[in-house]
Parts: sequence; structure tokens; C-alpha cells
Amino acid sequence: MPRSRPHHVTRRDLLLASGLALMASGAMTGCELLSTEPAGRPSSRAPRGPKGKEAPMLAAKVKAGELPPVEERVPKDPYVVQPNETVGVYGGALRLRLPGDAYSNAAAIYSTAGYEHLVRWDVEFKEIIPNLAREYRASADSTEYTFVLREGIRWSDGEPFTAEDIVFAVEDVMMNEELHPSPPFGRMRAEAPDEHTVVLTFAEPYGLFLHYLATRQGSWFTDYPKHYLSRFHPRYNPDHATAAREAGFDEWTAVFHDISSSWSFGRTVGKPTLNPWLLTTASDNATRVVLERNPYYWKVDPEGSQLPYVDRLDYEVIKEDEAALLKILNGEIDWATHQLKDKPVVARNRERGDYRLFDVVPEAMNVVCIYPNLTHEDPVKRRILSNRNVRIGLSHAINRQEIIDAVFQRQGQAWQVAPRRESTFFDEEMATQYVEYDVDRANEFLDRAFPDKDRDGIRLGPDGKPISLIIDVANIIPTWPDIMSLVARYWRAVGIDARLNTANPELIVERGQANKHDVSVWAGEGGLDAVILLNPYNYLPLLNPYSYFAVRWVEWYQSDGKEGETPPPPVRRQMELYDQVRATADSETQVRLMKEVLRIAKEQFHAIGVSILQDEYGTVTNRIGNWPKFTTQGAWVYCPVAPTNPCQYFIKD
Repeated sequence: MPRSRPHHVTRRDLLLASGLALMASGAMTGCELLSTEPAGRPSSRAPRGPKGKEAPMLAAKVKAGELPPVEERVPKDPYVVQPNETVGVYGGALRLRLPGDAYSNAAAIYSTAGYEHLVRWDVEFKEIIPNLAREYRASADSTEYTFVLREGIRWSDGEPFTAEDIVFAVEDVMMNEELHPSPPFGRMRAEAPDEHTVVLTFAEPYGLFLHYLATRQGSWFTDYPKHYLSRFHPRYNPDHATAAREAGFDEWTAVFHDISSSWSFGRTVGKPTLNPWLLTTASDNATRVVLERNPYYWKVDPEGSQLPYVDRLDYEVIKEDEAALLKILNGEIDWATHQLKDKPVVARNRERGDYRLFDVVPEAMNVVCIYPNLTHEDPVKRRILSNRNVRIGLSHAINRQEIIDAVFQRQGQAWQVAPRRESTFFDEEMATQYVEYDVDRANEFLDRAFPDKDRDGIRLGPDGKPISLIIDVANIIPTWPDIMSLVARYWRAVGIDARLNTANPELIVERGQANKHDVSVWAGEGGLDAVILLNPYNYLPLLNPYSYFAVRWVEWYQSDGKEGETPPPPVRRQMELYDQVRATADSETQVRLMKEVLRIAKEQFHAIGVSILQDEYGTVTNRIGNWPKFTTQGAWVYCPVAPTNPCQYFIKD
């Protein structure tokens, strides 16, 4: 698999950072009040009424001759969804909120009504399991992946879904240079030995391919119905330009860029889908977006009844958070996640709104990561920040408990840049090393490096001048400036003249990419397994600009040594190990190698953490059945709440 290309910041990146550090705006009080344990009215009302093999609204269409019988619509080998609580009943609508901007709308709809890939995460977000593919296998060298599809699956318009649809997605969409000059998965080929088998082949080993398929990226392979889209493609229709114009697009490429459910979900009403619900209004509608059940959906419950249970998803566009919160308190929105600062009022109104709280485990591991620039273009500052004793001293100088008390209302735990406890890669020593607030110890480590001070108590660097550091802080997260103002004060107390440079995120990222920063901060991505494997930029210099602690080493890695600067041997060893992770599809080998990558990260101590990102929370009305025990907040990797099978949610009353 080719190494990552240089990264340029986009609005999506900034939204990602905001999502990863959502806790940064929070405050909580009162353990009993804020518990997510059920309170008030019971949350286990039993479903009532008879349930057949299909929804009554579809049975009526069959009777009217508008649809074939359900036996002809459901595949021979359906996916059987094991319920979170109980077998449900048909009918009703889920009442949900959209924030209003196109990107967030698409992401919100996709996490409920999308996520039908060849493979998927299980309901606990731990394992990769079959989905549209009933089985799959990888070659020994991880260059070839074979998927056997479930027989009889149909697109929402009744046309068969076959291996040819996946071949079309690869050969005619992803590998089309006019559409994608840089293919999303690198150079690959797709072949269909028969209509239910597809073989995907890569030029280089791609051991993490299945992990990518389980993320939002997996929609690349299952969102391009050939029978519908070929009329817009020059390979299949000489008059493709006219077809595009008749569909409302300026050119044929715009059709394909618009319809992918992964990032632009829902602007093309009428495009066939494999998802449980169909759009009746475009996702960028200004007031309301409605989806109705897919009559050809291919999943069933344990009794063989076709899913989904719920007839409709009814999204109201509510741009103001306060207006949305009021509807939640009134029980008018069936589920939502919340800012922690709202938790007291949300918890107090559980009985009034007839809802309960549920846990949301964030994938991120820290409220903020602090990155000293180890490849600084100034040789003096490089020598200062590259000294491990300096970094250890700076870490011991931070009063993390004071930050937790002052900024997060006593909710938190001192934590380094390290995986969460829920992760396979959790390492207690890595998470807690150098977190003790100990000024004497901080001075001891700093004295080993730069013991001399000026008359103001500021340490003198190798050039005999006072050590002065500028901390770049993006104003995207409200608590980052608050945290780093305290950190700067702690560092001044041990002889480091630290000052903040707070600016808009685009400017901060630009400075980071250009290697102009002394110290920078960003979100603590990489707390749970899949993100650690797919995007470990906080543990080794992998991604520019977000591996802020060594962007020149990133450039060296991404260019195969042609650009940037050669990293020291331990970092090169990390890179070699991670290349092996990417080259093997064996999960046990991936874990073993990644643990060694993290062991070196612990030893080198390149970046400094503050506090673990605390569990978040959400609300779900008591009328909703089969809600999962927990969900996660994982941006593009975990697609919350999709792995919990929203098609099994039902209305109890």
C-alpha cells in the first residue's frame, strides 16, 4: 500500500478535530444526577400487536400489485440481525435532528441510514464481520482479497446487486483518472469470476484493507449501481453529457462526485441504494429531510421478518443548539449526543422528557496533545526540544489536576498521549508516565539539560540566551486556550518563557505544515483500536501536519527518503514496523507489531498529554426499543451509531 501523501487541511479536518475534542466545552456536577443509569419512567415497555414477515405499508403495496411478494424481495441468504433487546414491531417514525450544513447533515444521515459495506464493525465496535459479503479471505501476501456476496440481494429499485457493481465501482469510478487522479485506495484491479464473487487485487500488500472497508471508506465499493450510473459514464453511453444535463448536472463527473453516500450522502433522490431507508428529500433541504423504508432491504430479524422495523426517518433541520436542546428536553427528538456542559439540565429533565441517558465512548484519548517541534528549523530550539529530559521536565511541571478542576469541573484523569483503557493497546505505564505534578522533579530534569538561568529565572539555552517558546493554539476548541494558558504559566514557573499564539485553525495548520512552530497542540485522536491502526499520527510521525512533533520526519517517510530529514534509529524502526502492520492482514500480527510501535513511542516520549477525554453521553427517548448498551464517537472510523444496526430500532408504543 502506498504511503500517505502530504495532507492539506480541509474543513472536514477541522470538523474532525472539533468532534474529537467535543469534551473541551464541558462541565459536569453531581454523580448521581448525571448517571446514565435509567431513571424516571421505565425504559422497557413491551412491543404490542402482531408482526408478519413485512411491514404493513409494504404488504399493502403487494396487495395493490405495486410490489412483488416479500419472499421475492428478500435474498436467499439474508443477514440475520440479532436484536439488542428483543424482536421488535413495525411502524412509526424516528424523530431526529440535522444541524443544517451539508457536511454535517450527510454524516448524521449516513451514520443511521447508511453503512452497508462488504464488511462492518460488530455491535461492540471490536471485530470486523461479514455484511454484504457472506464470507471473505485475503491472500497470504495481502495483495488479493476475495469476497463472496449473499445471493439474491437487490438494489432498492429491485435490480440485482452483483459482483459487476463492485467491478464498476473499482474499474470505472475509482480507477478513472478523470474522476480520481489519485485513486482512493491506490492502484487496484477488480474481477468477477461469477456474479456473486469479486476479487480485488493490489499492486502492493494492503494488510489494513479490511479495516478501511469497515469505515466510511467502505461505501466506495457498494454505492455505485452500474445499471443506474452507466448512462452517465462515457464508457457506456456516447451521449453521457446529455444524460448528465437532464439529471441536473453540468457534466458527467459531477454526477459521480455527488452521489457517494460516504461524504455527500443524500443529495441525489432516486439513486438506488442498499440501505434500509430511501431519501424522499435531498439531505441539504433547508427544513426537513425524510427517508422511507427500502422495500428490497436484505436484512431480517431472527423470526425472518424483513427489516427495518421503523417506516421513516424524519429529520428536522435545527441549526441552533439551544433550540435543539429544548426539543430534547421535551422528548421531541428520539436520540442525540450532547455537549457535557448541558448534562446537568439534561439529567434533571429525564422524567419530563421521558428519555434516558446512554454512554458514548470517544475514540480520542486526550483533551489536547502538546507537540514540541523536534525538527525545528532553528537549530537552537531544535536542540532544546529534542532533549528528552526537557520534555519530561515540562510534563512534570504541568498541574493536571488544577486543569481538570478549573477547566473540566473535576472530571478527568491525568493522561499522556496513550491508548484508552478500552483498547487492546492500553499500557498503564505509557498512560501515566511523567504525569505527577512535581516542580522539584521538573526542575531536576530541566537542570540536567539547561541549568543556567538569567536574573529573571529564565533558563539559558545552548546559545546562552533565555529559552522562549511560542505555543500555537487553534481557537477551534474553546478549552484549548484555557488549558494552554495554564500550561504556559506552569512552564514559566520552571524557567521556560512560554507564550501563547492563539489563531484560527487554518493559520495554525499552515504554520505546522511549514515547520514554523515551536510547540503546537491538536486533538488526541487514537484512543481505540481501529484508529490506532489506521491513523496513529500521535504515536509516530506519519501525517503532515498533524504529527506536529516532527513534520520533517513525516516528509522523509512519505517521500521514501527523497525529502525531509532522516529520523533517528528508534523512529525509523517505528516506521519499519508500521509498514509491516500495513502489509499483513493477520490481526494477531498487526497487534503484535503495533504494540512494538507504541512501546517505542512510550520510550521516546515525543508528545505530552494532559487528561483523558472523558466518556461522553447522549439521550434516547423511552419509546425506542433495541437501543444498544453504548455507542462510540469515532468520526469516519467507527460511523456511530451504524454498527449497532439502526434497522432493528423500533417504536414501543
